[in-house]
Amino acid sequence: MLMLGPLHDNVRKHLEVLHQDPEQLLSGDVDTLHLIAVLYSQEWQRPDFICVVHSMAPTLPHLSSLLRAFFSGAGKTWERFTSEFAPGGLIDEASLEEKELAWMLPTNDINEGALGSFRVMMRRQPQPSLSVQNAQAMYFRNETQAFMKQYFVKPEDLQFLRKKEATRKKRQQKRQEKDLWLEALELVLDETKVPGLKGEAFKDMLDKFKVVGAPDLGNVNRRSKVGAIREALIVAIEKYNNGTWRIAGEDEGEGDESSDLGDDEPSALEPISDWEETDTED
Repeated sequence: MLMLGPLHDNVRKHLEVLHQDPEQLLSGDVDTLHLIAVLYSQEWQRPDFICVVHSMAPTLPHLSSLLRAFFSGAGKTWERFTSEFAPGGLIDEASLEEKELAWMLPTNDINEGALGSFRVMMRRQPQPSLSVQNAQAMYFRNETQAFMKQYFVKPEDLQFLRKKEATRKKRQQKRQEKDLWLEALELVLDETKVPGLKGEAFKDMLDKFKVVGAPDLGNVNRRSKVGAIREALIVAIEKYNNGTWRIAGEDEGEGDESSDLGDDEPSALEPISDWEETDTED
């Protein structure tokens, strides 16, 4: 791809020639016209089409003007699409080694091949998880075994890997434990109780509010000042109590006025029992 600068420039020049003299496409022997009218003097792809155009040209008085306008626009568009290959540009001045280093596939054929390999693996071994399958694909794609044979030559090299993996698993376990702890933690929805929260319990409550989707907490975290966290929690609680936001999955009917009716006042949503008299006798 990066070696196509001369080709793009030749196409631009050829379009300019046809723009200046479109008549060379409309006159002459069709069998030999391609030698001057086609880029690199290649054969016509549809010589029968060219013959028909030549036969109809006398009846098309504006054909030459249309061709001139077409090649003018095509030349400008081609120059714009290939501007990165312009003389003096980064690609033009890059060395052969730099171009080889910058080379990349022009299509996603490898991606399609990977999807095909994934389908075959799923058919043969449906048990592994997606992460395991991705790890296997990366292992073979990156030639990990050859890399390890070349650079992992000392026992301490493998010890380093085991230590890193142990650290990763430990962090993952801590995250899982923290998630379980936050899931079981009860929200404090009374702003008067916020000042009583101290230490880790205070910061855990901030994380809990973030987990349940409380708004306007993006600017505070566990490292923020105590005053900023306390103020953010109080604002979040006030917005919850006035109905600005709700916890995902929470019953919206909770806290309805009908639940606050006294025991001696039947709710309008509840039918009166058959045995209860609704009219008083005079």
